[in-house]
Amino acid sequence: MDDYQIIPNLLKDTNKVTLSFTSIEKTMQRGHTLPELAKTYTAWWTKQNHSFSLAWQAFGYSVKQVDLVNQKVIFIKNKE
Repeated sequence: MDDYQIIPNLLKDTNKVTLSFTSIEKTMQRGHTLPELAKTYTAWWTKQNHSFSLAWQAFGYSVKQVDLVNQKVIFIKNKE
């Protein structure tokens, strides 16, 4: 399973959720971590056409905010 397919499971069908990078990594396959780009560039989270962002977009979520200093990302449920 693609590591990023796990992220929608963490969103818990809520309208807004904040996840730490660590909590995301804990759900990834053993030995896998987020790439350094995810930890240093906001654009990594907001690219619309990459496999990682398609994982949460497919479940109706988008990234509202990325906090690189505190290593957190806020996902919001898109309005239908």
